Amino acid sequence: MKQLLPFLLLSAAFLPAQTSLPLSFRVQVSGAVQTLTDNGTIQFNADAIGKPLDATVSVTNRGTGTINITRVEITGATDFAVTGAPAPETNYLPNESFSVSVRFQPSSGQRAVGAIRFFYTDTPPPVPAGGRISSNSAGLNLNGVAPDYTFTYLPPPSANATPIQSGGTIAFPSTAVNETASAAVVIGNRGSGVGSIGAITATGAAFSLTSLPNPPTTIDPNREVRFAVRYAPTIIESSTGSVQIELVDRAVTFNITGSSAGPVYSYELVSGSSATALARGATVAVPDIAVGDKSVVTLRVKNSGNADGRIVVIGVQGAGFTVTDAPFLPATLTPGGSATVSVTFTPTAPGRFTGRLRIGDDSFDVVSNGLGSNLTFSYVAGPVTTPIISGGSVIFPPVVAGQTAAVRFVISNTGTSPTAVNSVGVLATGTTFTTSNVPNLPVSLAPGASLAFDVNFAPLATGSLAGTLRVDSLSFSLSGLANQPPAISNYQFTGATGAQQPGQQLGVGLSLAQVYPLTLRGTLTLAFNSDVFANDPAVQFAVGGRTVNFSIPAGQRDAVFATNQAQVRLQTGTVAGSIVLTPNFQTDGGIILTPTDPPALTLSVAPAAPRLLSVQVTGRTSTGFQLLVTGFATSRQITQIDLTFTATSGENIASSKVTIAAESSFNAWYQGTASAQFGSQFTATVPITLSGDVVNVTTLVETIRSVSAVLSNRTGASNSVSVDLQ
Repeated sequence: MKQLLPFLLLSAAFLPAQTSLPLSFRVQVSGAVQTLTDNGTIQFNADAIGKPLDATVSVTNRGTGTINITRVEITGATDFAVTGAPAPETNYLPNESFSVSVRFQPSSGQRAVGAIRFFYTDTPPPVPAGGRISSNSAGLNLNGVAPDYTFTYLPPPSANATPIQSGGTIAFPSTAVNETASAAVVIGNRGSGVGSIGAITATGAAFSLTSLPNPPTTIDPNREVRFAVRYAPTIIESSTGSVQIELVDRAVTFNITGSSAGPVYSYELVSGSSATALARGATVAVPDIAVGDKSVVTLRVKNSGNADGRIVVIGVQGAGFTVTDAPFLPATLTPGGSATVSVTFTPTAPGRFTGRLRIGDDSFDVVSNGLGSNLTFSYVAGPVTTPIISGGSVIFPPVVAGQTAAVRFVISNTGTSPTAVNSVGVLATGTTFTTSNVPNLPVSLAPGASLAFDVNFAPLATGSLAGTLRVDSLSFSLSGLANQPPAISNYQFTGATGAQQPGQQLGVGLSLAQVYPLTLRGTLTLAFNSDVFANDPAVQFAVGGRTVNFSIPAGQRDAVFATNQAQVRLQTGTVAGSIVLTPNFQTDGGIILTPTDPPALTLSVAPAAPRLLSVQVTGRTSTGFQLLVTGFATSRQITQIDLTFTATSGENIASSKVTIAAESSFNAWYQGTASAQFGSQFTATVPITLSGDVVNVTTLVETIRSVSAVLSNRTGASNSVSVDLQ
């Protein structure tokens, strides 16, 4: 009994102790889950006032005994409510759980606090006779926040902060046309929680928004965000629009109003006592007049706006046009006021004249004709039109020899009476300069009419070249520069590359890195560099020979071979070595474009173990036969032949494997002239003579069912090939 005393005392010391509460809490709010202990805090961050936010509280009995939930009580702010509480006196065994929902529905932006308590009784096991039942509570604190928005705007020009509610109006003062007024809008958060602002948009053609925050934008408590509403009228009018701010729970909308002021100018053409309306930017036709005389047109400008207008510029540009009557500048036109401007045209040559009249910020084209006749000449090279006189030069854009440049030669009658063009031609220059698309001559050119034809420059040689164009009795020099064709770009081979197997037929193509402007002609040359000092005539293009022609059309990159193929095929042969492909290039005119050290493509066939293609039986007798072994060895070397015999069922073979030293025989073959045309290919004849007894067959040769052959060299052994004798 003395030995048990310490144990009993220890049990007595620890039995009544309850070191921790049996309830644990798992809380989920807006997808976030956390585990809390007694008196922990559930944080509610509501998006808006009146928008509910729910928390699911899972309560688990982590004790060793049964708990009895007597009641669930929520205290504090009335913004908190609980649903789903278990019925009173509900028992939960160890590790059993139940859940309740706590809802926070903020009634204001002020912080709300409260608590939820779970009252229970706990019966820890084992319960002694007359056992103890404890009554406790555990719970969590509740803390809820929500944003509360305020809206103000700062109207121009005072920029005094003005509160505004949804449906209110941001009013801009009268603003000059083409000027801008701006009002700042301030969104404040006076609540306890973080707010979120979505998209901010505006309507109304004269209104726009600037300095907008990127949606969604958060606003911390006691902070604000700002943006600006711009009013930029372009005409005199009363403008309306709206601004809409997207919040989580609603949209806030403000109306926008504005009015504009300024002068509005209108124009009239005045002729005696009558006047004709003239639109801004319209063309003013001054009456045609003979060379040396003058004609006048008068415009009236009126201010029909609601503010004074100030004109600081009145002027005209263009040969023959002048302003001869205008108000002193700067001129102020009150609403309803007007002024007149006269433009005089005095032509110095026949033809059509154009100018530009400017009145303030408005402008008009002015046109008229000087009466008479006149031929003018020009040529068009690319986007540039160049006027030219008799005796002048037509300069062609430089071209590459072999290409063609063309200019469009234009003859125009800028006068007011018709004239004729009788002949057009180029003095003899071969085919370097020619004309084309010449209309049937003679041609009568009415006033304002023109004719055009092409002059072509097609040099075959390089350097500066010249010619002469004749139009009736007038002459024009033709001058062009022919340049050396550009070097070709880098090129690359396509298709097969690197190490290859013997006895193959491969496809190879050729491609420029960049297109070339001329058609290229070329030859692809194949060279074979043997690793074993023996040529292989089988290494050639599939079409025969070791050269093949190709072309690369102008404006393309890929070479075209025979029968319009993008690749040419070649044979790798059966001898170890390298196959080198090298191209050359030239133009159709014979100008060599091959690089000094042209890059080549190298394909390699490595020295390898022999490869058997077939084994045949010939010369069969009752006591023997011959094996014809066909294959190749890229190293042109065979050291031995291994034959393996398989006996007919019921027969015995004393030696099933025979090794034949073959190096000297194969050396004699490969070093002889007879093998030169076959590369490394061979057909070896191996005579087999049999001796001995038979068991179930009648002749010795019938004792052999099959023979397999393997040839070897210093690189390795070949594949095994078998032949049946039965």
